[in-house]
Amino acid sequence: MGYHVLVLAGGSGTRLWPLSRAGVPKHLMPLDGSGVTLLRATVDRMLPLADSIHVVTTAPQAEACRWALAGLSLPPDAVIAEPGAKGTGPALGLATAWIAQEDPEALISSVHADSHIEDGEGYRAAVLAAAGWAMVTEGLATVGVSPSYPSTGLGYVAVDGPPLAPERWRSPNGAQAGTAQRESAAAVPAFRAAGFVEKPSLEVAQGYVAGGRHLWNSGLFAWPAPIFQEELAAADPGLAARVSEVAAARRRGEEDRATALYGDIQPVAVDTLIFERTRRLTVVRGSFSWSDLGTFADLHDTRRHTGEGDAAGNILEGDVVALDAANSFVIARGGRLVTVVGVDGLAVVDSGDALLVIPLDQTQRVKEIV
Repeated sequence: MGYHVLVLAGGSGTRLWPLSRAGVPKHLMPLDGSGVTLLRATVDRMLPLADSIHVVTTAPQAEACRWALAGLSLPPDAVIAEPGAKGTGPALGLATAWIAQEDPEALISSVHADSHIEDGEGYRAAVLAAAGWAMVTEGLATVGVSPSYPSTGLGYVAVDGPPLAPERWRSPNGAQAGTAQRESAAAVPAFRAAGFVEKPSLEVAQGYVAGGRHLWNSGLFAWPAPIFQEELAAADPGLAARVSEVAAARRRGEEDRATALYGDIQPVAVDTLIFERTRRLTVVRGSFSWSDLGTFADLHDTRRHTGEGDAAGNILEGDVVALDAANSFVIARGGRLVTVVGVDGLAVVDSGDALLVIPLDQTQRVKEIV
């Protein structure tokens, strides 16, 4: 039984438009000030941990993902491409089926390619902890992050009962982590999960933060391949059978057949398909700093937190002149001067072929435009 990491990298780029587009989504862009694409940073972060890493994406993005990973020692099938975008449920079902055909008892972690992580060691400890608990409990596991503020734009997972006994935890077979990393993973608190809540109201979110029993749903999951396939078959027998057929067709080199089989699948998120339904879910409480960079407000806050910006709280990139501006995010990538005067809490994003002007506290609404 090997330990495999799946990196989800198939986003459509709607929430950071006009910087991010369907053809060049945020995971293929350097957004956090490091100059490295988010995908490459994620893979680099996970390389010291797993037997193998696979990037799960869509067919139109596959070549760009391979280009972003050039120079890394990855297997020939490192990029697993959906024939068409069907959401994280079918995508992870297909990737799990693909790996299970060579490693039937595989232990798998799923991480996102488009998050900003400052504490790489803490992140790896939480991911490894979830994988170990999934193996020990013969169930599924997820990573929750302690909320730092009452977010209404993120989902939450509730913890149930006292922490699980840490001495029960075991490191996954095949994990490349050293002794210190394993000890850190064993110390990550773990609980039975009581359920998920999607994007609550501000009042409810404030109660969650005060109560201490709700964690942000980071979307980091772990499972033994047979358990995931059991849960998928229970939730949608037709989908479970179809993704196995697609993986088998690909193994035989029948790509046209695989594409035709996959085309009839209905899109669905893995959260609602499996993780919100299962009764055998463990949640570990990660303590690392995490942002999904889902909006320009998130991007502004993250870059401020890492030391960028001026004394007035502005992040200014490109040919920008700002007078009497505060707490604003202004990016000029269109080859022309952008100026702002007397503004506070504004996002101005010029990509050359499109211009976005929006209050930072309303940047969740960008997807409405797209």
